[in-house]
Amino acid sequence: MLCFSIPNSISSARESDPQIGSPRIYTIYNLSIDETGPNSNRASQTAVKSAQRTALEKLFRKIIREEDQVNLPVLDDGQITELVSGLEVANEKSSPVRYMADFTVHFSRDKIYNFLSGRQIPFAETLSNPASIITVVEKDGAVLLWEKGNDWHRSWVTYDTANNLVPVRVIVSSLANRLSITAWQAQQGDKKALQNFVKEHGLDKLYVMSARIEDDISEGKKILELTIFKAGEDKYQFRTIIDDKNNGEDTENLYNEAIRQATYWLDNQWKEKVMIHFGTSSRLKVKIKYDRGEDWFEIKKKLESISLIRKITTHSLTTSAANVEIEHSGDVEQIILTLEQEDLILTELSDNMVPHLNYPWVLTLKK
Repeated sequence: MLCFSIPNSISSARESDPQIGSPRIYTIYNLSIDETGPNSNRASQTAVKSAQRTALEKLFRKIIREEDQVNLPVLDDGQITELVSGLEVANEKSSPVRYMADFTVHFSRDKIYNFLSGRQIPFAETLSNPASIITVVEKDGAVLLWEKGNDWHRSWVTYDTANNLVPVRVIVSSLANRLSITAWQAQQGDKKALQNFVKEHGLDKLYVMSARIEDDISEGKKILELTIFKAGEDKYQFRTIIDDKNNGEDTENLYNEAIRQATYWLDNQWKEKVMIHFGTSSRLKVKIKYDRGEDWFEIKKKLESISLIRKITTHSLTTSAANVEIEHSGDVEQIILTLEQEDLILTELSDNMVPHLNYPWVLTLKK
């Protein structure tokens, strides 16, 4: 294995499992870098710089709205390195003038936060719970959903979404699924059929990723129409046309670009809900209820890990409840959504339920 020096820590990840554990918001995974140079050492140094720069671009694309990215300054290699807290390197290969490896790049949350807050650029740093999807494709006159020939489904299964805000869970074929919804119902975004599917499977949210492949004879290329339906909605949520710029017969490039746009759309929907805007904060007076002392420590640990929460002040503590004041960024809807990702349920009590309520919010641990 080649050794090279940079100011941050580098560890070698397992070749068969470069992504260890659950995805983290400030980590960019699975970057394949290939660089050349006058010798392998120089090529490896160039690869590290390239991995860091590419990772930062992906991180900003993940957590910042597209319209705000124009406000980002151009950083040199040294400034980017300052934001990096560590690297993992796997699958290294080299020749006298070439270096290839897969990188995982970790960024410092505090340094990224300070970097963006100094420029007043809002961003999201809360990962969503997984979104379930079903994949239907129309091509060559056939509409496929659960059939083995659904290569659109295979592309989704193999697509790397480790660097997205919204993890994706692709629902696979089964007898129960075949009986629950047909390819035609999925393609049309049938509201009733989708709601029944959600109810039967106990899903939180379900999206239909519908692709239609057509041949553009005049241009000699294929085009893909992507339509996204969300269960419970009356009409499609997103639609776009993607053409094969390489004019090839293989649909893989079309599928990958369509998936990239679909996952980016999912990320942006979530991003708008949990965006941190600097200079604003709110306070909630919360009664935290729990059954055991261990639950209190688990809840407290979860609260302290949430970046939207700036400060927690404990006013009283018993064996079954704690009265606290929580200072947080964003609005109440954002904090509720963020807490839900940590299995914490925040609800508001009305004055009609409890007169002269000192702690109008109640927080419990979902079990």
